[in-house]
Amino acid sequence: MWRPALAVSITIAVAACGPSVVALTERPQLHYEEQVTIVARVSRKEVLGDDALLELTDPQERRILARVAAKDAPPLERWVKVRGVFTAELRVGDRVVYDVIAVERLKKHRTPWFPYLF
Repeated sequence: MWRPALAVSITIAVAACGPSVVALTERPQLHYEEQVTIVARVSRKEVLGDDALLELTDPQERRILARVAAKDAPPLERWVKVRGVFTAELRVGDRVVYDVIAVERLKKHRTPWFPYLF
């Protein structure tokens, strides 16, 4: 009786896990136009007109780019939780950037407790 419930809960837990920074950077073509959520640290920021281009870094120093409105750009070294669409090509200001997250929601996040566990 408990085995089907266990199987369903494991399936739900695995399905809830979205792609990580390493999955997005190693095989980006598998995740284009997919909704992603990641937790990362803002390591660099460049404001280009009304947009800001953020370089987000996970605990193992793997990096990915994200576009956010300049007014919503967090300060450097802040941990954030980003939700958005991973796209192959995106215009940021007057530049075209490849393999970038178009941020829909950005929230302040705490520093991970065990950053090197994953």
